[in-house]
Parts: sequence; C-alpha cells; structure tokens
Amino acid sequence: MRPNSADDIPLGLPDQRGGLPTAPTDRGDETQDRFKYQRAMGVVLLAQGMKEESGVISLWCEHHDDFLVELASGSFIAIQVKTDGSENARWLVSDSAFIESIARFCVLEDQHGARVEQYHFCSNAGVHVPGATAESSKGLVSSPMRLREACRRANAPDGIQEPYKTAFNQMATRAMVEPQTLLCVMRKLIFRRGPPLRGYLDTLVAKVVPVLPGCSSLSAKNLRQVRDELMRLVESASGIPTGGLDGVLAYIEANGRPATSIRGKCITLESARACVDNARQTAFRYIGAGDGLPLGRVDGQRDVLRRKMRNAYIEGQFESLWSRALSAESRLMARALTNADDFEQFANQLEGAVLTECKDVEALAGIESDERKRGPLIYRNILQRLTNMAANDPVKVEHEPKDTLLGVAGMLSGSCRFAWGVPLEDENDGDSSGA
Repeated sequence: MRPNSADDIPLGLPDQRGGLPTAPTDRGDETQDRFKYQRAMGVVLLAQGMKEESGVISLWCEHHDDFLVELASGSFIAIQVKTDGSENARWLVSDSAFIESIARFCVLEDQHGARVEQYHFCSNAGVHVPGATAESSKGLVSSPMRLREACRRANAPDGIQEPYKTAFNQMATRAMVEPQTLLCVMRKLIFRRGPPLRGYLDTLVAKVVPVLPGCSSLSAKNLRQVRDELMRLVESASGIPTGGLDGVLAYIEANGRPATSIRGKCITLESARACVDNARQTAFRYIGAGDGLPLGRVDGQRDVLRRKMRNAYIEGQFESLWSRALSAESRLMARALTNADDFEQFANQLEGAVLTECKDVEALAGIESDERKRGPLIYRNILQRLTNMAANDPVKVEHEPKDTLLGVAGMLSGSCRFAWGVPLEDENDGDSSGA
C-alpha cells in the first residue's frame, strides 16, 4: 500500500519547513494524552480509597493540586502527577518539572501545612537512586530520594549534611521558597511510580478495576466499561462543572469562581462506588423468574427429556444434553452450599436468562410448519444463542459457561418448562411437575 501523499491531507502536514520533513511544534495530542494519564491516576487513587480501612473519604480534583485526598482524620494528602516520555527516564533534583512540583507543595505547606499529612510526587518515570558504588558528589546530590533522606535526618536547614546541604539551598533558590518550608515539604515527600505511558489504560483493566468491589469476575468488556465510567467521573470533577440550576445564578467565592464549581471538584467514595455499581450492573436482572430450577430432582426427569427430544426429532442430542443437565445440577448445588446467601438471586437470574432465550427461540421457530425440521432448528438456535450469551454477555448469565447454560436448558425442558417446538401429547402448557 502507498502512503498518503501531501495532496490527500487538508493543507498538507503542518509546519513543514521548505517542504522538508519537520517535527511538529504543536504537541496538542500529546498534551491531551498526559491529561488522560492524570485522570487514570485519579482512578487508581479512587480504587485505593475504596479499600477497607483506607481512611479516604473523598478525592478533590484540580483543587489546590492535581489531586487532594481527604482523609477521615481531617487531614489531606496532596498529589502532583508528572509524566516523562523519555526512554528509561529518571527524575533528578535539577529537573524543572520536579522543582515546580516542590514549589507548589511549598505554597500548600505555608498555607495549610498543619493539615497536609503527605506530599506525593507521582510519575510514570522512576526516581534516580545512586548505586552502592556511587561516589561522585554530583551523582549523589542529583537523587531526589537521597536529598529527602538527608532532610529527614536534619532538624533545621543548617543541619543538613553536605553535599546535600548545597543541593538543598540551590533548590530553595530555584523554587523561590523559604528553606524551612522546603525542609518541611521534603520531610513529608513520598515518591510514587505509576504505570508506563504506553498501555496505562490496559493496566487499569488488568490490575486496578478487578480489585474494586464486585468487579473481580467481570468480563474484559465490562472491566473496560467500569474503567471508562470512572475516568469520566474524574474528568468531570477536573473540569469546571456548570452546576445545573445552581450554576445559572451562582454564589461567587473569594477566588471569583462559582461555589458550585468548587463543590463539583469533589468525588466522594460513595459516589465512586455508585459509579462502579452502575457500570457493572449492565445486564437485565430477573426476579422471581418461575418455579425455580429442579435441583435434586433432575435424575427423575430423564425419561421425560428423552421423550421430548425424540418427539422433536433431536433424540441424537439427548446424551450430550442429559450429561450437561446432570453436571449443571451438581455444579449449582455446590454453589448453593458455598454461597447460600446470594444463591436465590443467582439462580433466578440463570433460570430467567436461559428460559427466556429458549422460549424466544421456540416462538420464532413456530413459522416452520414441518415438525421434523422445527426441533433441529430450535436446538441449533438455542445452542448458538446460549454460546454467544456466555461469551458476549457473561454478566447476564452470572459468568457461567455455555455447558452450564445448556444443562439448565435440559433441566427446564425435563421439568416441562418448555418443549422443543413439538410438545408431548399429554403435556400441559406451563406444568412444571415433570410428569
């Protein structure tokens, strides 16, 4: 395939000097991806906050800092998120982005230091740590972690040991902050490593979302849905909320912003949990689907099921379906013993999902007038639809495999909940006794 020519692109490629290959000066898409990475870190913070005994009650987005974690104790954790796309990047004390973050932390320390418990510097890149044989003074003082440890060992700026004292003073000068304030910040500083820039959204699906309440057994599709909903929640809180009716005639705070826009920056843990629940509960739920699955009575339905399948000209499939019915009964009874509290809801959903699929297929096959063709058509369609449902909509069938679903179909047919398009002559519609 031939690459697109310049004529195929509106106005050609931007900023090409003299028509020669030239790297773009506008990195708008790259900047947007960095903001997206920051929102992903917000999802990680929410996930950590939802852990039991985390002490987190809310997450404030773009309020005083990139993120402000509010703790039940009344204190806060301020978080700066920085990215570096360089290969094998490591943060140094002299890096301007690092110094900017420290300067921002110092402003918070001056104003609210008593209530800020920690300052977190979070990045996809690591922090330079000298090796065991490192002796160069320049290499040692370029390590943010070495400088932090030197600060933690000192009671005052003058007490910092050399060569770190010189590096500390240089940082205070560049950040334009008081040495005592900088010392307090460095003593509270925590370094955190986020996922790499490449594939960070997949990392959320693989490692973060599954640990959320009720998400461990979700399919990849539903895990991505939960991730995207949380990302949107963080994005909304990071912007400027309109506030609906409150935003039309809003009270103005001292910083000139409407009060509603400030409240909208807060994500409570309750709202985050509700977001997760709404995102993962995408399947239609069945309540009181019928008389219940005939657990413990399947063995007595063998002859009824065989007669039904013989009557529908699909007796050749009887052994495989019967084997699945017995195995499904054993599997579900084991589930009832180990998860008694939620088994009724689980069984209702499984029964309702399978029964409605079978009934729908049976109804659609009613246009086939030839009874010899109707039964095989129904069996093929049920096999296909239950297989697809297990693969593509696992939440709807409680993540059970297609063999369980086919076994449940056999159980329901054996208990006369549905036929294969050709009912037995002595079968009463709706009779679930199995007689």
